[in-house]
Amino acid sequence: MGQDKAVGTGTLRKGLKVGDATHKEFELRQCTAADYFAAEASGADSSKSITFQAALVAQQLVRIGEFTGPFTVAMLGRLHPSDLNQMVAARAELEAEGEEQQPG
Repeated sequence: MGQDKAVGTGTLRKGLKVGDATHKEFELRQCTAADYFAAEASGADSSKSITFQAALVAQQLVRIGEFTGPFTVAMLGRLHPSDLNQMVAARAELEAEGEEQQPG
C-alpha cells in the first residue's frame, strides 16, 4: 500500500508488432478523468463499447515491451482480440482497485 499511483502489468499472448519487433509485456497506469475526456473525444460514444474501452487503454498504456507510445485505437486494433480483452480486463481491475483505495 502507500503507492501514489497503481499500475497494472501483464504479458500478451500474441503481442503487438511495432516495426520489426513484437512486444508482449504491457504496463498500464491508473486512469484519470482526462483519460475519459480523451477517450470520448476519440469518437467512441459509449463507455460500454469496445472502441471506448480501447481508447481508455490507449490513454493508460505506459508501455508495451520497449515501446512507450504514443498509442492509438488504430494501433490497438492490430492486436489479437484475446490480447485486447486482456488489457481491457487489466484496465478494469486497475480501476476497481483505485475505487477501493478511495477514502470515504
